[in-house]
Amino acid sequence: MKKNNNLLSIIRDYIIITIGVILVAFGIQYFYAPNEIAGGGLSGLALVISNFVPVLSVGTIIFLGNLILFAIAFILVGGDFGMKTIYASFALSFVMDFMEKVMHSVALTNNLLLAVVMGTVVIAAGIGITFAINASTGGTDILAKILNKYSTINLGISLLLVDLAVVICGALTFGLDKGFYSLLAVVMNGLVVDRVIIMIEKKQKEKANLNSEEEKFAV
Repeated sequence: MKKNNNLLSIIRDYIIITIGVILVAFGIQYFYAPNEIAGGGLSGLALVISNFVPVLSVGTIIFLGNLILFAIAFILVGGDFGMKTIYASFALSFVMDFMEKVMHSVALTNNLLLAVVMGTVVIAAGIGITFAINASTGGTDILAKILNKYSTINLGISLLLVDLAVVICGALTFGLDKGFYSLLAVVMNGLVVDRVIIMIEKKQKEKANLNSEEEKFAV
């Protein structure tokens, strides 16, 4: 019975990760990428690189970049986080390429401010969901997780710190105007990720307390 519960828990975790990945991919492909918003992270860096090396898709660049970070995740954070992150990053590359090459994703809005707001909310929700169950979508999220684990800095601020360099690269590549919007995206992303994690953890605690109460009554 315990093995069945563990299996169901693992399946549940990976389903949640998949939902988070789809949200992140959707935000990048339908809001960020077509508007050249390098909103931090490996995805933002991939947009910059893809601009100079168009033969490489954004999804492919993310895949290659993640290979370098996987070993770091296993060594410094742990096997569970590492395995989930490997799945999430591979899934993210696949979903992004599918949206770009099969669904031919286009900008849902050309208004940069609206693209930043909508894209960041969707992406941050996806990142927050994966972080809440000890996973990440790869890239600089791994570095943020490491910084969070070995310091007192929360995940939102950790993301902000590791993404600033990418924002600078984006500003130099796509212009200061879009660099400003990228900076706005990074700041919003950190705030929304923290809020999503807090909400999920609160729900998990409430559920744990409810289960504990039910077990007491059952006894």
